Amino acid sequence: MSKLTKEITHLNKMLDSVGSDLGIDDFNPTEFSIFFDIIQEIEEKGKCSMLKAVEVSGKSRSTVYKTIRKLVHKNLLLIESSTEDKRSFLLKPQI
Repeated sequence: MSKLTKEITHLNKMLDSVGSDLGIDDFNPTEFSIFFDIIQEIEEKGKCSMLKAVEVSGKSRSTVYKTIRKLVHKNLLLIESSTEDKRSFLLKPQI
């Protein structure tokens, strides 16, 4: 195996482990992607609104909102009203 294929294999095993640890190992690849996009946005920008989650994921609004509901149900995300804009809802990680 090349160094690159070893790294890809290692990353895949790490993602499987994270999914198992968080209880999201039943998520499909799209849901995993949305979750990781939200977490990345929060880490990089300090916050992520529900509308921003749709934008950064590049997925349909209904797919993103459905995934957010699943993440809230699993106590991995919390939805809060923004203090800056009462029309906006922010996603807060619970992990």
